Amino acid sequence: MAENRSGTERETTENPAKIVAKQVFEVANGRLGIGVYSRPLLEKEMRRFRAAWEVSPPAGMEASEIDPRRISFVAHPDGLPAAWDRINSLLAAATGKSGKARKVA
Repeated sequence: MAENRSGTERETTENPAKIVAKQVFEVANGRLGIGVYSRPLLEKEMRRFRAAWEVSPPAGMEASEIDPRRISFVAHPDGLPAAWDRINSLLAAATGKSGKARKVA
């Protein structure tokens, strides 16, 4: 079992995660965006992504929540396109091959 898990983990880290599904809902003063990743994030990838996100969130971001399968956030309506771009950029850096993954922030 341990070998299979390592193989799966190796395969997973060779394919950077990206947003494959987006939902946007109107809320009081902004928009709630929910993005689903192309694959679950490994624990170390999630830590890297979360750290980078907290250091430099997109402008107009009010709140966010990150888990292994999705991100949700509340942002100003004008900030949504930049938020999606930033999420994909950070995901690629955090989940790419080891050389790129270190350049998250």
